[in-house]
Amino acid sequence: MTAGIIDHETGTRDIRKLGGLYKYMPWTATLAMIAAASMAGLPLANGFLSKEMFFTEAVDGQAAFAFGFLVPMAATFGGICSVAYSLRFIHDVFFNVEPRDLVERKPHEPPMFMKAPVALLVVICLVVGVLPAITFGPIVHVAASAVLGTAPPEYHLAIWHGFNLPLLMSAIAVLGGIVFYFALQNKFNLHLHHPRG
Repeated sequence: MTAGIIDHETGTRDIRKLGGLYKYMPWTATLAMIAAASMAGLPLANGFLSKEMFFTEAVDGQAAFAFGFLVPMAATFGGICSVAYSLRFIHDVFFNVEPRDLVERKPHEPPMFMKAPVALLVVICLVVGVLPAITFGPIVHVAASAVLGTAPPEYHLAIWHGFNLPLLMSAIAVLGGIVFYFALQNKFNLHLHHPRG
């Protein structure tokens, strides 16, 4: 939805033509940052819960494979990529440089009816992320029971499960994603200024 708003306000969704939109669209940028934080799996957003559950299953399921230790490693690399592309979206679209001359029109905040659906989803991301057992727990229980045909095994939805391997994987994913993004950006910018041949 945020991409649609950006396209509507600038005439493009080509990330190579965008930049610096926070100055023109601060409310949209704030909503996009919270949504991207969830997409990256940062704490207090619902994406953190799903990432932690994914990492937990990767750790618990590694014994079923001959090279099971690769499963948590692959999951962590996936987390790194999620953080990197979320960071690229926010940094390259809303910060970095001014919009390029190729942007068709000067951007500004969209009408409220365009922002309202994004704002609603962002609020849901935060409420579920902070209070998962109350908000999302009953839905998970009903869905799991319907799929299994019986009561699901015991599970615990919470924002904190203590210091464990999935939390370490999350930390590596966040730090690795930041390093990965800025390393690739520096390499890309270097090639722009010093083209080969």
